Amino acid sequence: MITGLAMASPKRSSSCAERSNQKAGCERDLAIITHDLPNDLVLDEDCLGTSAPAGVALDTSNSSLDDDGDSVSRESGTHLSTEHKPEGPHKGHFSPDIFLEPIKNCDKAFKPIHGLVASSNLIRSPGSSFNSTADGPRKTVHLHDGKKFKANCRSSLKRQKPPDVSKELAQCRELRSQSLDLSNKGLNQIPGSAFKDLSFITKLFLYDNKLASLPSTIGHLSSLQLLLLQQNMLTTSGLPAEMSKLNKLEQLDLRHNRLENVLPPHICRLPNLQHLLLNFNKLTSLEGITNLKNLSVLVVSRNSIRQELPASIGDLTRLTTLDLSFNHITSLPDSIGNCTAMRDLNLQHNQLTRLPDTIGNLVNLIRLALKYNHLNELPASLSNCTKLDEFNVENNHLSSLPDGLLLHLPSLKTITLSRNGFETFPSGGPDQFKTCYSLCIDHNRITGIPQSMFSQAAKLTTLNLCDNGIDSLLPEDLCHWRSVVELDLGSNHLVTLPSEIRELHSLEVLRLNFNQLEILPDELNMLSKLRILTLDSNHLCRLPDNLSDMVSLQELNVVCNRLTTFPKTMGSLPKLKVIKAGENDIREVPPELGNLPVLQDLYLNDNPNLNSLPAELSLCKTLKILTLENCPLCDLPPPIVDGGSAMIIYFLQQVLQLRRQQTAL
Repeated sequence: MITGLAMASPKRSSSCAERSNQKAGCERDLAIITHDLPNDLVLDEDCLGTSAPAGVALDTSNSSLDDDGDSVSRESGTHLSTEHKPEGPHKGHFSPDIFLEPIKNCDKAFKPIHGLVASSNLIRSPGSSFNSTADGPRKTVHLHDGKKFKANCRSSLKRQKPPDVSKELAQCRELRSQSLDLSNKGLNQIPGSAFKDLSFITKLFLYDNKLASLPSTIGHLSSLQLLLLQQNMLTTSGLPAEMSKLNKLEQLDLRHNRLENVLPPHICRLPNLQHLLLNFNKLTSLEGITNLKNLSVLVVSRNSIRQELPASIGDLTRLTTLDLSFNHITSLPDSIGNCTAMRDLNLQHNQLTRLPDTIGNLVNLIRLALKYNHLNELPASLSNCTKLDEFNVENNHLSSLPDGLLLHLPSLKTITLSRNGFETFPSGGPDQFKTCYSLCIDHNRITGIPQSMFSQAAKLTTLNLCDNGIDSLLPEDLCHWRSVVELDLGSNHLVTLPSEIRELHSLEVLRLNFNQLEILPDELNMLSKLRILTLDSNHLCRLPDNLSDMVSLQELNVVCNRLTTFPKTMGSLPKLKVIKAGENDIREVPPELGNLPVLQDLYLNDNPNLNSLPAELSLCKTLKILTLENCPLCDLPPPIVDGGSAMIIYFLQQVLQLRRQQTAL
């Protein structure tokens, strides 16, 4: 049985009379198909529409839409959810019951199946609306209903008691606990007496409340080392001056609040503060923060810093992590080179046009994120940062790197040069990729891969070269790509694929979409670990005849090619789940595809010469999605085609059953 098969027909009947006609049509068409069978052979009555096997979705005519675009069964009221559906603004105002009344007494021609996956554009009748049906009354929702609902909500809110945390406070005092957790309590404010006699606590959790300010008595918490205030509504003025008395405070989390401009000076006078998290606020300057000489972690991402960093940033010589991402910073001061303890520097998504030469002083740097800036060049001094293992300059204005830069960074594992203006590979030869696991040079202007460029890249597992101008691969070089697991060569100018592709023994993902391939080498079959093969938007007229050794293949995408059929050996692929073959010239689907044990999605839409389907296709018991839009299917009875994909599959089941019965006779 086919469980949960998705509908894919644009047509539907909308009345009991039409369904009766459809039933009669099924009888006539089945009679035509079975005219040569013996007289004593009786066709299963299920095929005539009186019932359906469990799990098989037959008919779209018994479904309509609720206000959110979901399918609602008119007979059983079963709610059929559509995937990735946004929640509607008036969810709950429309009742599915309004669709059920007009058809309660209708003859049940076909039964909707629980679990059917249906998309709204396929189920909805032409001219129908979310709150009306062709055969049912229109439901009216008055505006004052919503107003009344809101008023009731307000009145119930007014009756709510303010959060009571007296129990937690009393317990903390009684047990002299070093930790006080008042997080996620819905607190709007904290009474000044709350922190009385709590000088012994070292950890205070106030995150995920609605606090706009803190009481001045917070200064009494003289032993406090950890203060978590994230996800509140705290403003700059809501942080009391008494916080400067928290001399032992080491970690302060103010993420996701409403801090503006600069931090108040009393926050910048905490002598032992080591970790300060300020992301997701509206700070415009780091002035004052540089007084926190013991800071080791400073995170100020996603604020509104629009100016050059203050030169005093260089005074934070103990910084190991500095995250200034997602701001509007235009330049760094030379003093950044004084932060020699820095290990992680995140400057992505800013407006940097240059880096100071002194950045080469950061010899302990492990991660440098510079993507999405306006950099035209990089300083040669970066070659001094020999501990770098992640280097990301995606989406800048770079056309080259300093000579031999990557060669002088022997610890690099991840290199991302995507979305720049590179026309050639960086200078440095094969040795520059010796330690690299992931190399992304996609979306550039590279026209070719130099010979032996990856001869030393024995650890390379991810290679992304998509959206360049590469027109060929050197066959003798592919033996150096044996460690590659994921290879993306999409959106290039490849016309052929060398037979040496068989050398890529580790390959699991191969993307060749948007090229000019006309034929694939038979050696492609030797990629036994390949899971995903993407070949859409090429000029392929056929696939290799033998694909039986691609035993790991799970997804095949050949959309928008010139294929006329599939190789029969595809039917022996044990893990193939998805076949996307729309927008081709498929004329025949081999019966062997019915042997695929785990096939779930089969896309055959927009094949203008596909007139028939093999009855064996109904043997795919795991099939959930079958798309046949804009396929004529002239060899199938029109009422069957009009019934949608599920009806077609069910029809093919019956045809196959009849054949077997005939053979048995």
